Amino acid sequence: MIPGLGDSESIAHMIQVAIAPVFLLNGLGILLNVLTGRLARVVDRVRITGNLIRQNADPARAPQLKREFGYHRQRLKIINIAIALVAASAFLTCCAILMLFLGGLSRETPAQLAIVLFAAAVAAVIVALGVFLAEVRVSGLAMSTESDDLKI
Repeated sequence: MIPGLGDSESIAHMIQVAIAPVFLLNGLGILLNVLTGRLARVVDRVRITGNLIRQNADPARAPQLKREFGYHRQRLKIINIAIALVAASAFLTCCAILMLFLGGLSRETPAQLAIVLFAAAVAAVIVALGVFLAEVRVSGLAMSTESDDLKI
């Protein structure tokens, strides 16, 4: 028997407490998938816009293309920050799960550390979502720049 463990009921409770944050991890995985999908599309737009600028097909359109290119570069920076924050949140959540599990095995691991780690993980997600909203805003600006010459 592992020291610090009591009956099967306390073992089941320890596992439940340690597993609860796994639902946050699931959501973070989905959010990472969304963010990396947006990143891939932005990279594609940077390449396309960059090639159009290099080809210099229409000199009258060059300022618009350069402005659009600038928006896409800004989007790349913003989306990378959001991805880093979500990844940090996942890391902190895993650390909180580990602390909760170890706390159940030995009474020496402070529960306060697990709470702080989990709170930091949630805070990182909140900031990441705010950064994501900023990227969506810049995306809209890039889209309006891209369609300026259509005059529809």
